[in-house]
Amino acid sequence: MVNFEKAVEPLRLPDDADAAILLKEGIMANYPRGTLRVVFVVALAVLVARVGAAQTYETIYSFKGSPEASDPMGGLVIGTNGALFGTTFAGGTSGQGTVYELTYAKGTGWKETVLYSFTGSSDGGNPESTLAFGSTGALYGTARSGGGGEGAIFEMAPPTTTGGAWIETVLYGFGYAPHSQNVVPNGPVLIDKSGTLYTTTQGSPDTNGGPPLGLVLALVPPATSGSAWTEYELYIFGGNGGGASGEVPTAGVVSEAGSLFGTTEYAGNGYGTVYELTPPATNGPAWTETTIHPFAAQPGDGGGPLAPLTLGSGGVLYGTTSYGGSGSCPKHLGADDGCGTVFQLTPPATPGGAWTESVIYSFTGVNGDGAYPAASVAIGKNGALYGTTEYGGIATSPCPVSSYDFPGGCGTVFKLTPPSAPGGTWTETVLHDFTEANGDGASPVAPLVLSSNGVFYGTTSGGGTAGKGTIFAVAP
Repeated sequence: MVNFEKAVEPLRLPDDADAAILLKEGIMANYPRGTLRVVFVVALAVLVARVGAAQTYETIYSFKGSPEASDPMGGLVIGTNGALFGTTFAGGTSGQGTVYELTYAKGTGWKETVLYSFTGSSDGGNPESTLAFGSTGALYGTARSGGGGEGAIFEMAPPTTTGGAWIETVLYGFGYAPHSQNVVPNGPVLIDKSGTLYTTTQGSPDTNGGPPLGLVLALVPPATSGSAWTEYELYIFGGNGGGASGEVPTAGVVSEAGSLFGTTEYAGNGYGTVYELTPPATNGPAWTETTIHPFAAQPGDGGGPLAPLTLGSGGVLYGTTSYGGSGSCPKHLGADDGCGTVFQLTPPATPGGAWTESVIYSFTGVNGDGAYPAASVAIGKNGALYGTTEYGGIATSPCPVSSYDFPGGCGTVFKLTPPSAPGGTWTETVLHDFTEANGDGASPVAPLVLSSNGVFYGTTSGGGTAGKGTIFAVAP
């Protein structure tokens, strides 16, 4: 374990794209040319720029619902042939979710193929997270239900012959057990060079009144093909340090210099944490957890991180929080919890020192700005960050409001441009406002993936022609 490999190098996104690139990527050439509109909003002294003409957006597929795929909650991965692969939470022949592939052919456009329909039984069900490619071309992911009753880690092996079927195998099923933290896997898997898989579980509610706390685990492949995989619990949250170490890790982990880094949605100061797990000097199950940032430790800080971290140059970590910051957004039955943030964590200058957290942008949810990011950010050209917000954007869009008092809008795609000088302000550009109208998507909750041709792709959990979610492409 802990022999991490950058299986997919970060793709760099150019600042411009022309019609030839758009055609190659399967996006219509007659894209709209809007008029430039700029709105300035002050949030933590950050300039917010909304530019409508500097980008091209296209809904490239609308999910149809059972027996086809429906309601994607996870992001996309790009195959060697340019195909897009992902999961849906619902749909399929049993309504328990799918693994799908989206391919493009000149003259016919984009085509979706369901590679596997979950049954919700021993094979798993309701996958939410983004898939990961292994070294052999197999896909790996997690399902929130089924398996042993409380979720599964699964493998999708590619066909051995052209046109053959993909084969789904449950590598580890999570069995129901009262008070267990080793249930309900919820993050994407991280794969190291040895093929070991790492992910997180959120745990099940303790029927005696205690909260679910969750854990980080490793799943080690067998020495002999076809034998059972071995699961190790690397760290159980709340076990030794109580809530100070965090509770409910909902986003999986990333790796840097042999350590694992992730987020918890709760505890710490009550608003979640960023943590580091350091492996033992010798092989063994006990890893050392260090809380490198408890949220809401300073005024204007974020809270409730839901997404994986993104590793930048120099070991800098970037992430989002679903609420908090200096923006004013009502949530949780009227309480003003802020509209969410994008944050940066800079590693210490000397080993053992403190990490430095900075809120680089606070969403406002007004004047067309986004609110409540639920996904991680992607790093583009010159250090720009790209991401989505689940709510906000055009306030007149028809997205329904839940029992929580969220701001109007169906969500946004945004870009954050770094300052020209250290310590300066980041500039936000809203690249697209989701509207749920005319087949547009709504409520993106998954990360973007950037192609080598300068286009990035994402999913929305709602909207589209059937109201079952979409896949979209944006070329800045």
